[in-house]
Amino acid sequence: MMMRIRHDQRSNEIPTPAVSFQPESVQMAVMKEKLTDQEAVVTIGQQDVRVRFVDGVPSDRSFMVRLVKQEGGTWVAQAVPLSSIGRFVPASLDDGIDLWLSARGIRLTEKEKEAVRRFWETEGGSIKQKQETVAALTAKQLEVTEIHLRLAHEALHGPPLGDLLAPLLTKTEEPEETDEAKAAPVREQTERWEGSRAYAAASELVLPPAETRTFVMTAVTEKMKELVHDFRVWQRDMARQLEQFAHAAAQKTPERAVPLVESLIHSLDRMLLNGDWLLFTDMKTETKLLEAGAKLAEAKRGLAEGKMDEAAKTVREVKALLESLRFQPSEQKVMRFFLESDERQGTKPHEQLSRILKQASQAARDNALSARGVVESLRRLGFFHEQEAAQALLSGERLPPVENLKSLLLSWVEEGTAPAQAERVLMNLTGQQLLNKFTVDSHTQTMLYQWPLSLHGEMATVHVHVNARSGNGQLDWQNCRLYFLLDTNQGKVGISLQAIERQLSVTVETESEKLAEVLQSYASTVKDHLEQIGYRVQRLAFQPMDTEDEERAATDRMKTENETSQWEWTI
Repeated sequence: MMMRIRHDQRSNEIPTPAVSFQPESVQMAVMKEKLTDQEAVVTIGQQDVRVRFVDGVPSDRSFMVRLVKQEGGTWVAQAVPLSSIGRFVPASLDDGIDLWLSARGIRLTEKEKEAVRRFWETEGGSIKQKQETVAALTAKQLEVTEIHLRLAHEALHGPPLGDLLAPLLTKTEEPEETDEAKAAPVREQTERWEGSRAYAAASELVLPPAETRTFVMTAVTEKMKELVHDFRVWQRDMARQLEQFAHAAAQKTPERAVPLVESLIHSLDRMLLNGDWLLFTDMKTETKLLEAGAKLAEAKRGLAEGKMDEAAKTVREVKALLESLRFQPSEQKVMRFFLESDERQGTKPHEQLSRILKQASQAARDNALSARGVVESLRRLGFFHEQEAAQALLSGERLPPVENLKSLLLSWVEEGTAPAQAERVLMNLTGQQLLNKFTVDSHTQTMLYQWPLSLHGEMATVHVHVNARSGNGQLDWQNCRLYFLLDTNQGKVGISLQAIERQLSVTVETESEKLAEVLQSYASTVKDHLEQIGYRVQRLAFQPMDTEDEERAATDRMKTENETSQWEWTI
């Protein structure tokens, strides 16, 4: 089961010229006005057309019509059910594409149609897969070009990103001492890293002496000092704004309280996504910040409902929660920063690639997988490469050495030294970026990610699909749907989460009964964690994955049809 990418049609996307009708052509029509039992005015393209239906005016609002002949200003036509449109055989590929685009309500320029035709003729995959690619690209309001189609097709229907990365990772692996072994001397010297002790202890690390290590140890010490300072400044600033909000709420002045709570939510979101100090804390600290975000959302909703006292009480709870935080860097994460800083001294291509792939898949090996860890993993892969490079240029900052997979592979392609898989990986990553484009004027957003993880010594891929409401340039985490699909050595696992006003329904599907039993043992822990960060779990169900569902059967039928005729279509 995979969440589909739906096309959100907007009639003003692309100016469409007047439609030229031909007898025996099949067109998509929308009912505008019923005149009699036999006649009606329908909209075809952007034209209103008077039609006399042989079998009577259809009851549906949208339908296909076969235009038989024109009599005066009226077309004689026959309604065609959408369910049977696939039985009609277009006379040519162009007619088939036009018919499908019309049925989906997708309007393209002649140049874009030509790009679709070339894509259809040259790209591999079934007709159904190509249809999904075109629909996904137009749903994102992107220009339909041949290169965009190929990139999106690679992301949707090419090999999983983990499969593409596996050969690269295999080539770069070299026998080396594990992080656990390297960290052992450190663990003997200190049992806990907290506050200022974190950067002081960095100088006591027992590692082979070298000038580069002395330099790196100094850098780690300075980094810890900087993070402690940043945390305290942020904590004080949040406390000050929370106090201002509580005062505005107590004074019954929503015109002051609303922008304050929005600023607080924005500051907290920015910290969760970009705050450096958060990279060195444990998941417990991150969970408290997520809990604070949920409470601020409650306060904002209370303001909208005129419940000023409740909003003020909630904000005071947030203030107490944030004031209770202490910056206690995780020993494991500080050690990793030290080792990664030391590894950056190596600039050989295989060293760079190995380092980035290891860092990108690190989140799955952590004792506590965090949301920020997932974001950093995607960042290492290069999903935000262009965005962050543009932001740095616009802000006048000097670009630091780029440490992400996409940037590295792009530089290798330019130099002509790229591994064989590099261009395929770049196509996959860029295709995903296109399909994750945020459509500003849409009230819902659809995103998809392929997240490669190193599990049991092999590279696997988690497919993540997101549908969510959007507003003010952000996804609404209180109203969204997520679907995770992972192929394990125990069979496929699908996890569906649907949130409506923070009421959460979770369904776990597995192919293996044994795996289902293992996952069920974690059910109460997962439920507690979700409720801690602001969700209310209404349903948590386990069920077998139906591997012979209707959608898969339809795909198999389509593959069979493609072997016999390239003109058979399914809408």
